[in-house]
Amino acid sequence: MLTIVSIHFHTALISRGYALYSANNSYYDINFIIVVIVIALTPLIYFISVFKKESFVLENFGLPSHVKRISERERLKKEMEIAAKVQLSLLPKEDPKIPGYEIASTSIPAVEAGGDYYDFVKLSGNKIGIAIGDVSGKGVGAAIYMTLTKGILQAHAEEDASPKNVLGKVNRLLYKTIEKNSFVSMFYAILDTENNSIIYSRAGHNPGILCSEQDGNTKLLFSKGMALGLEQGSIFTSTLNEEEIKINSGDVFVLYTDGFTEAMNERQELYSEERLVDLIKKNRNLSPHDLLNLVLKDVKKFVDNYPQHDDMTIVILKRV
Repeated sequence: MLTIVSIHFHTALISRGYALYSANNSYYDINFIIVVIVIALTPLIYFISVFKKESFVLENFGLPSHVKRISERERLKKEMEIAAKVQLSLLPKEDPKIPGYEIASTSIPAVEAGGDYYDFVKLSGNKIGIAIGDVSGKGVGAAIYMTLTKGILQAHAEEDASPKNVLGKVNRLLYKTIEKNSFVSMFYAILDTENNSIIYSRAGHNPGILCSEQDGNTKLLFSKGMALGLEQGSIFTSTLNEEEIKINSGDVFVLYTDGFTEAMNERQELYSEERLVDLIKKNRNLSPHDLLNLVLKDVKKFVDNYPQHDDMTIVILKRV
C-alpha cells in the first residue's frame, strides 16, 4: 500500500514539475526546484539509511485474538481427547469372576476428562482388592496422576493384605511425586471370599454403601482418613482407620465417585447421596448389573439434558 501511494505521489510531482519547467517563468522555476527537492528526498533518505545500516521493520503484533482463541480451543480439545484415551485404557476391560459373588462396574467420563479410577487386584488366597479413586483436577494432568496412582497401588497391593498399610505406601510415593495443590481420594477394600468379609480404608473418598438384603438396613462406611498426597506420612497414617464388615447372603456393597452424588440438573439441584442410598435400598434384590443400569437411568432422568460436569464411576458387589 505504501509503495502504491508513493508511486502515485511521485508520478504526480514529476508530471506537474515538468509543466512548471516548460513554462519558462522565473517564478515557476523556483517551484520546479522545490518539486525536484521533494522528489529527491525519498532516495536521499534511502541512501542515508543504507549508509547507516538502518532498516525499517514492521512491528509484529502476533496472531489476532480470535485466531488465538480458536487455536487454544483446538489445543484443549486435543488435550482432552488424549486424557480420555489414557483414562479409558487403564480401567478394567471386564468385571472379575468371583465365586459366590456378582460384580458390576462402569466409568462414564465427562466432556472434560478427569481422573476417576477404579481397579480390581487379584491377591493371594481367596482375596481380591477393590479400589476406587478420584484425582483432583481435569485434563491430561489428572489422567497422568491416575496412571501413576494405578501403578503404585498395583505394585504394593500384593505385598500387604492391609488396606491401611497399602494406602500408606501409596501416599508416601504420591506425596513425593504430585504437585502440592493436587491430591487423590481413594476407597480401598479387600474382599475375603472365604470369610465373606471386607476390610477397608477410606482416604478422603465418598463413603461406601452396605445394604442388607434381609432387613434393608443401609450403612454408610465413614471410616476416618485424609486424601492421598496431602501429607508425607505421619499425620496421614495416624488419621487413617481400617475397619471390617461382614457380607451376608444378598448384601449389596457399593463404591462410587462424587460424579453421581453431585450430578446436577437445570435447577442446580444435586442428585445427592440420600437419593442414591434410597434407590439402592429399594432395589437391593436386583442383580448388580440391573442395579447399575437402574442407577444410571435414574441419574440420567434426574439431570435431563443438563451437561455432565464430572466423571461418574461406580462399583457394585453382591453376595449371591
